[in-house]
Amino acid sequence: MTKENQLFSKKCLQDGDPLVAVERIKIKHKLFRVIAYKLATGETAITTRQMSVCVKKPSYTARQFIRKIGVKPIQVQMPNRSVTDMIDIGIVKAFWQSLNESGEGNPLTKIGQKYLDEYLAQR
Repeated sequence: MTKENQLFSKKCLQDGDPLVAVERIKIKHKLFRVIAYKLATGETAITTRQMSVCVKKPSYTARQFIRKIGVKPIQVQMPNRSVTDMIDIGIVKAFWQSLNESGEGNPLTKIGQKYLDEYLAQR
């Protein structure tokens, strides 16, 4: 991963307009739930806020992780026309895995990592 954000297609980074979320994807199991979005380019992403909130972590921990690995969130236009920052689903899994490996995780980060692993394996 580089600072040019190689996880998303180059086409979406060259245009000044935000990408468009075309499909809402619910990933859930009992008490765990996260909403991801399929983008017009085919990638799947999660809002930077959901990245931490759905696992009951403060949002600054996600921002710190994103800065640490050198990835820039991308701007995405949501179905309600609002524009928000989003992160590739693989980075979200890496964030939750990092929390689990450092001992800062919780049951939701463990469940989340498991279900994102399964989701990514099916793609």
